[in-house]
Amino acid sequence: MRVRYSRLASKDLISILSELAAKNLSAPRRFEARIRQLSERLGQYPNSFEEVADRPGIRRAPLQRYPYLLFYEVVADEVIILRIMHGSRERPWDNL
Repeated sequence: MRVRYSRLASKDLISILSELAAKNLSAPRRFEARIRQLSERLGQYPNSFEEVADRPGIRRAPLQRYPYLLFYEVVADEVIILRIMHGSRERPWDNL
């Protein structure tokens, strides 16, 4: 299944990578590798993560080793990454 990032998710990723680079120059590369791994998994098993309560059709996948959640939906034959948000945010799905 094809995996696509929304404009907001792309902006989230750029922002996260910039923040990581300010702290450690090799961190963005590791973060991007983790995002790629998760994207590949979503393409193979799109329904493998739990749905968000109060948001039917929206699922969230944790980025292991990182405090971020990847919010996505499955539409036809495509996985659309909606946002990449820090997991400590209270009800981050309100901004989807």
